Amino acid sequence: MTVNEGESLRLYKKALRYAESDPEVFLSTARRAAESILLDIAMQEAVGSKPTLESLLTVLVAKGLVPPKVVLAVRTIQNYGNYGSHAQKISDEEISSEDVRPCLNALTQLAVWYGRTSKALAEDAARQGLTSVQHTTSTTRLADSSLIVIKALLLGCGFDQLLTQHNHRLVQVQLPWSDHLVRDVSRRLLDLAIYNEQRVRRLLAEDDIRAQVVPLGRVGYSMGGRNFYLLAARGGRWGDVTAAEFLANPSGAQIAVPKLSDMFDNILAAFSTDEAGLREMGVSILDVPHHLGLELFHLNRDVLAVGGQNLRMHARDNDAYFELLNSEMLPARAQAKLRSAAANVLVANRSWLTETGADPTELHRELMRTFHDLGSERTRFEELVRDLVAHASFPHETDLAGRERLVRHVLFESYRLGEPC
Repeated sequence: MTVNEGESLRLYKKALRYAESDPEVFLSTARRAAESILLDIAMQEAVGSKPTLESLLTVLVAKGLVPPKVVLAVRTIQNYGNYGSHAQKISDEEISSEDVRPCLNALTQLAVWYGRTSKALAEDAARQGLTSVQHTTSTTRLADSSLIVIKALLLGCGFDQLLTQHNHRLVQVQLPWSDHLVRDVSRRLLDLAIYNEQRVRRLLAEDDIRAQVVPLGRVGYSMGGRNFYLLAARGGRWGDVTAAEFLANPSGAQIAVPKLSDMFDNILAAFSTDEAGLREMGVSILDVPHHLGLELFHLNRDVLAVGGQNLRMHARDNDAYFELLNSEMLPARAQAKLRSAAANVLVANRSWLTETGADPTELHRELMRTFHDLGSERTRFEELVRDLVAHASFPHETDLAGRERLVRHVLFESYRLGEPC
């Protein structure tokens, strides 16, 4: 994340908080958020411009970096920002939350585009960084991650020590959680990676991947397979509905979820259907970027949200939200599907295995033994907690105590390490 990307998200979330309570402040903050978003895109693409909304938009459009629909959204925000500033100076007329609704919709459209664009830019940068890592016969390239459930394995399995025994130096490369991890292992850009087992199985259907990628074994289940939930606002449409009532008639539900993710796969598993089946049930999917949190409900109190454990824990600290549905409320068959979908697996490049002389079964067994020994080694476990608090990813608003609580929660739910919290 760039420095300015963090500022863009902060301003966006701040604007949403004021959309209902103080529409005039919302308009000015929305304009600042739009300006910050465009500035971040310009910085990432190394495009020079004055740091003003008009100049940034002009230059980015000329470079073909902003699509026409997004230009229209930015212009809407700009015009409303001008209106808000003008109204404050010459009129006592109140600006209502309904008055600023088009600006709110435009800001949401801009934020969704920005989330997707930033992710694409970050992944491109990571890919370029990966190709710059020189391959030698004594170097092992391992895919790094900021996800708590994966970072815990990378820190706790003792990859460094084990590879030293094979006279290899470990190089960790930070990469997004996506199918590219497996493809990079097949192309020998990576030697080792941890990824979702269900996705790996699908990718192994491709001949070139199956020829080069070797699954070494499972490394656990994200949140023990209980990582699915539908978050609702108590003051929204679903506030008085039970899980059983919702499952019997989910018609009209709008579920906000990053569509190209295993979280969307979990929705399909929970409803035991496919995307067409959801439409037949009257359920619509709102494709949102990963970084959106509880501010989703500032836009629409009736929406249902599916996210990661960061969002889940943040909501548990706020009585305004509850889990309308989660894994434990589903039929046994759906729970089994979700548990299977939560399994992660360690994969290796076949040529790397030959070079190291490592036996796949023994390698996997030794890594997992080292990891599970954490349960009886208090000092190592607490060191792991500190490392995760320092290096894993968290919402911007999470304080130090909240980060530690989330880390301990994920470690216990996923691996039964530590104590429940």
